Amino acid sequence: MRSIAIRWNTFLALTLLSAAASATELTIHLNGTDAVQRKTVKYQCDAQGATMGLPAGVFSVDYLNGAGNSLAVVPVKGNSMIFVTVPSGSGAKYAARQWTWWEAGGRGTTFYSDFPGPKASSVCHEIH
Repeated sequence: MRSIAIRWNTFLALTLLSAAASATELTIHLNGTDAVQRKTVKYQCDAQGATMGLPAGVFSVDYLNGAGNSLAVVPVKGNSMIFVTVPSGSGAKYAARQWTWWEAGGRGTTFYSDFPGPKASSVCHEIH
C-alpha cells in the first residue's frame, strides 16, 4: 500500500487568482503503486466562461493522475474545484457539482453546466 498526499494549499497557489483566499490543507491517502503525475495547463475561455464562474483571463488547470484516479482542479467562482473523470466517448471528461470540464480529443475544451437551471457552455482554448 502506498499513500499519496495532495496538499490543497499548493492547488490554491496555482489556481486561485484572489490574493484574499485562505489556504486549507487537504491530504488524501490512496491505495496503489502508481506515482502521481501532475500537469498544469493554462487556458482562456470565451466571455460566457466568466459569466459561469471561470476567471475572465488566463488561468491554470492542474491535472492529477495516480492510483487509478484522474482529477482536474479548475478555478470556479473563486474556489479550486476538484473535478473527477466520468465516462466519455472521446477525450477526457471531468465533472464537479453541476459543471463539466471536457477536453474533447483535440477539438478544444468545453466548460458547461446543465443542472440546475438553464444550460450554458463556454469554449476554452489552451494557451501555450
